[in-house]
Amino acid sequence: MKIVHSQDYTPIAYEISGSGPLLIIVTGALNTHNFGVPGEMVPFLQEHFTVLTYDRRGRGQSGDTPPYSIEKEVQDLAVLIDHNGGKAHLYGHSAGAALALFTAAEFPEKVLKVAAYEPPLSGGWLERTLTNFLIRQVGKQVARGKNLAVVKRFMRLVGMDEQLIKDTLTSEHGQTIIDMAGTIAYEAEIQKASRSFLEERAKNLPMPVLMIAGTKSFKTAPGIMTAFTRTIPQAESTLLEGQTHSVEAAVLAPILESFFS
Repeated sequence: MKIVHSQDYTPIAYEISGSGPLLIIVTGALNTHNFGVPGEMVPFLQEHFTVLTYDRRGRGQSGDTPPYSIEKEVQDLAVLIDHNGGKAHLYGHSAGAALALFTAAEFPEKVLKVAAYEPPLSGGWLERTLTNFLIRQVGKQVARGKNLAVVKRFMRLVGMDEQLIKDTLTSEHGQTIIDMAGTIAYEAEIQKASRSFLEERAKNLPMPVLMIAGTKSFKTAPGIMTAFTRTIPQAESTLLEGQTHSVEAAVLAPILESFFS
């Protein structure tokens, strides 16, 4: 893997394959450059794009410099773009989808198009209160070395059954996932910021945006997709029949190829 240093000197590890226009994949919770839904799409996309996958800060081979801020993650993406030609398409999954949209708003001159699969969207005061509680709890448990408990709790929260949790944590990526427990709080911070972004900044995005959701995912996913699509000037949307939050790469990749081409 290659290393680039972000604005705060944090090392960000990334990998490149394929040829063509630069397409950066931004992962969601507990994913790395080669583990999780987004990374599975590389073989489908590398024939048409220079596909860049990276470990977000606090994950895999990338470093982390506390305190965390969303602005630092946005800078990470900007540096990756600058070191690889200066312009890129962005595809983001889950919290990574929100992060891709945040980056496009901050650096519109660097981002050509954005595709976003099921970004989170914070709700009312009760949900925000619970999110703040989750952030504090994650921090306390990780400080006590309770990473495994944090990861299992999160996996149950997003709907994984016990057998899938066991299989995932005993796989070759299991320890890497456990080591990333603290980054669950980062995803929560992104979710908190999503509502104000939708209300204040999304309307200013100047580039084409594709919002995507699955019919068998979270009940709120189609509504969130619609809310972003109505607000972003050049947005379109597509609802994938039968797809969950863990969208199948073979289903999604042709849609991305068509949109980014």
